[in-house]
Amino acid sequence: MANFSFDGTKSFDENFEAFLDASKGIDEELANILRTNADALKQIVREGERDTNARVAFNTAIADALDTLIASSDPSGGE
Repeated sequence: MANFSFDGTKSFDENFEAFLDASKGIDEELANILRTNADALKQIVREGERDTNARVAFNTAIADALDTLIASSDPSGGE
């Protein structure tokens, strides 16, 4: 894992952006998937309450993106 830690003096958005930047050094494709779905991730917890539907939507979007990534990197076309 990249050398990363949350900074208590920064906002969630600032820490999240730093995390995404650090993640690019580990796996750029996966970091891009997370960045693409960042708004959906932020919808999961609102005012201290977890939104199960938002969590399901985020998980589904991530799973779909990973499936697409796998299919695009499979030389047999997924067959």
